[in-house]
Amino acid sequence: MDPLLKEEFPQGGEAISLPAGLDSLEAFVGFVLERAGKAGASEAVLQDIRLAMEEILVNVVSYAYPDEKGRIAVRFWVSPDGMLGIEVTDWGIPFDPLAADAPDLSREFAERDIGGLGIYLARSVAQRMAYKRDRNANRLTVFFLSGQG
Repeated sequence: MDPLLKEEFPQGGEAISLPAGLDSLEAFVGFVLERAGKAGASEAVLQDIRLAMEEILVNVVSYAYPDEKGRIAVRFWVSPDGMLGIEVTDWGIPFDPLAADAPDLSREFAERDIGGLGIYLARSVAQRMAYKRDRNANRLTVFFLSGQG
């Protein structure tokens, strides 16, 4: 593991750090899905993880680094109580996606404001999500039940 990542992720788990670009998306998603599968996640949970990771990562790629190239780090771990934890970290502009209002789903699609649906979908499939701004980094943590028996 990269020494920087050991410092950034002192709690353990495995991490990957790549450029913040759409071409890194499949590597990040594959990294998480492989580890979640080995941890015993059900097929339904793996699909939920894929959806959440794609939505979260596309938002980071699209908005975190408007004027520069940046990086994203993704860490995966299994908590002592069996929850699957995924932390997505970027060092871009401060943004708490959990502070955004939920989209108004009662309005027709064409009448809705742009944005917010991706994080809404990610929140709806995750067991829990948390955000913090720490050491000039956005850290979004997502938890899933493994889906085992």
